[in-house]
Amino acid sequence: MNSLWLETSLNELYASADKAFPNTSKRQHATDTIKIEHLTWIPFQGVKTLFIKGLAKNEGRKNEPIIVFKDVKYQLKEGKNTVSIMGSNGKKFFLEKLSPENNDVLVRCSCKDFMYRFNYYNHIDKSLFGRKRAKYEGKGLWEANSSQLPGMCKHLIKMVKILHESKLLNQ
Repeated sequence: MNSLWLETSLNELYASADKAFPNTSKRQHATDTIKIEHLTWIPFQGVKTLFIKGLAKNEGRKNEPIIVFKDVKYQLKEGKNTVSIMGSNGKKFFLEKLSPENNDVLVRCSCKDFMYRFNYYNHIDKSLFGRKRAKYEGKGLWEANSSQLPGMCKHLIKMVKILHESKLLNQ
């Protein structure tokens, strides 16, 4: 959503989803019933990224939200403003707390809300992790995302809330 050279932060994606659907009673207002059952942490120190994949359960359905943080500052040991995580390889990693405002991210979720409303526009915004789907066309009767804005589904929003609670994200 920034200029051509910058990408998008979590705060910008949240604000964009809110702007695209200002009157919804779902998405950002319907995260309490979602349970993040598992998080997989894969640090890529060489390229300064952190891949986090969640398993979200809601109303008997399971979805897989993904967030990739960029410009992660890994440290050799614990210090001021650092957190530790256990990588999927069983090793402990230290990194500076991430910023929902400043760290650029790539996101994806397996849910239909993300697939139909945000996938294509997040690709245009350069905030989509993985392959772009074809733009969803409502057979000319309606638009799934008439504002044509990138954003996040409720599973990604819940995952961000959990990352805040885990102290990985600065407030």
